Amino acid sequence: MTARAIFLVLLGILGAPCTQGQTGRVVELRSADELKVRTVGGEEVRDFIGNVHFVQPAAEGGMIRLWCDRAQQYITQERIELFGNVRIRKDSLTLLGSLGTYFNNTRRARMVEGVRLERPGTVLLAREGDYSTDARRAHFRTEVVVVDSVSKTYCDELTYFEEEDRSIAVGNVRIESQTDAVTVFGDSLVHFGRIDYTLVPKNPKLLQIDTTSSGVVDTLVVISRTMEAYRDSTQRYVARDSVMLVRTDLAGRCGFAVYRPAEGLAVLMRNPVVWYGENQVTGDSIAVRLEDRKLRSVYVQGRAMAVSRSDTIRRERFDQLTGRELTLYFRGGNIERIEAVRNAISLYYLFDKTDPNGINKSSGDRIFVDFTDGEVENIHVVGGVEGQYMPETMIANRERLFNLDGFRWHADKPKRRGTEIIADP
Repeated sequence: MTARAIFLVLLGILGAPCTQGQTGRVVELRSADELKVRTVGGEEVRDFIGNVHFVQPAAEGGMIRLWCDRAQQYITQERIELFGNVRIRKDSLTLLGSLGTYFNNTRRARMVEGVRLERPGTVLLAREGDYSTDARRAHFRTEVVVVDSVSKTYCDELTYFEEEDRSIAVGNVRIESQTDAVTVFGDSLVHFGRIDYTLVPKNPKLLQIDTTSSGVVDTLVVISRTMEAYRDSTQRYVARDSVMLVRTDLAGRCGFAVYRPAEGLAVLMRNPVVWYGENQVTGDSIAVRLEDRKLRSVYVQGRAMAVSRSDTIRRERFDQLTGRELTLYFRGGNIERIEAVRNAISLYYLFDKTDPNGINKSSGDRIFVDFTDGEVENIHVVGGVEGQYMPETMIANRERLFNLDGFRWHADKPKRRGTEIIADP
């Protein structure tokens, strides 16, 4: 009998189950170019070289398929060392690498020296990883990167639960959205693939770096206790608890915020405060809208009030405007007009050149305040107009007595230092 005939006989024998054990634990060799059998420490070791292909039944049905350039099968230990172009596939999930180990008694694979996991719409890269086909769970470590059609996620470790399509990432987590230039940072995250929902439960930070048509770089930073990202019909980010945001001269605080980048819309709720330059607005909810990456309007609903410091020397003097609703309009980076509707009241300090000259208080159905270069140009009151003037002698050193109901000047305006947010003392 020739050497080749002997090899074919051996290969035919080995094409039968390569490992004896419980039903479903059997590994079958489908192909190999060369076979060598040796004994190491009293254990039989089979070397398969060239176009190696194994199969094993999966616990819940279907087959686990393994390919590599070379394999060493340890019969007693029920493990196979895999070398070169390693590929393990189960259903629609494929694990690839250059060096790995397959434990056929537990149907678990371990990859080292670089691993790649592919499933429909997603690719994962890492230094090393484990995949248990029985538990349908994969764990990856060191320089983990997950890429899908709209984002890239970076982390130190990631665990993927296949049955639930759920991932948990920990350590230096960073999610870069390719559709809206938003990056979210955090200590960890949980992602639910079926509903395209991501939760960053601790120390989240949203960063959006925007370059305007004039070349000016503008950066939005948002921090909160927790943050969520939804990628269903409307891409949006939800920040909860102790929310602070800063973008150029715009800053805000609230207990709950929703940001929709595609619409250029941020909605702040739960005691929201928004500052623009020296202007402050408060209300039950505040909607900030951008157009062409520039601030276009701020809409305030419910107990709405706009406040700005009237005199830098007399620190207790604030111009004030209230109404059920307020809308601030901006053009070219400057405030252009404020509209107050429903029970509108304005209180503005007057000056004779630079000398203080009392207060003008007006009320009506609607009040329009027009600005030029950030300064009040005129005030127009419409419907049910009432007005009152109080001379300087009446208000000097008694300014607090004349503040409108609900007035409060918030001194804790957040600021941005690099990509970090700090609050005014």
